[in-house]
Amino acid sequence: MNDQPPLVKEMENSVLIRFQDCDPYGHLNNARYMDYFLNARQDQLAQFYNFHIFSDGRLMNHNWVVSKTQIAYLQPAAVMEETFIRTCLIQMGQRVLVIEAVMLDKTKRRVKAFAWIEFTYFNLATGRAGSHPEDLMAFFRAVIINDVYEPDGFNQRIDAVRLQYRKREPVGGASSADGGSDEGSTE
Repeated sequence: MNDQPPLVKEMENSVLIRFQDCDPYGHLNNARYMDYFLNARQDQLAQFYNFHIFSDGRLMNHNWVVSKTQIAYLQPAAVMEETFIRTCLIQMGQRVLVIEAVMLDKTKRRVKAFAWIEFTYFNLATGRAGSHPEDLMAFFRAVIINDVYEPDGFNQRIDAVRLQYRKREPVGGASSADGGSDEGSTE
């Protein structure tokens, strides 16, 4: 009998928006969102699965490279703002993984940015795409969130995620007024 607790499928950590990553308006620069998402995912893999992407990748002589991104900027993230980033695996294949990443405000009710990030598994020695070994495929099957990914469904998924978080109770006693108004938003 397996006494292991189930693996976390959706991981989250808090992230503070840093001055050096912001534009003159004090908003997170669009080019930096992907860095925040990738850094959060790396930290989450280490924290929740004890998987260290670079050192473990060297041991396997394989690793993942970003092969495609889709991102929507929905609300600005401001300098020194506390945000939360959630990531999860939404698609897996023999050579490719797709991660969903969501940046939320401190109440966890407003989606600031949303991304699908595709990774291709590469053999570090040959520089060519490789196939995931069965132990990794078994792990992916244990943590994937099914029925989310549709190759052409990015915009529909954004709408569903925004509605999901908007309906939640605020975190930490913050009111919806703390999250800003909808004026000027793309909602």
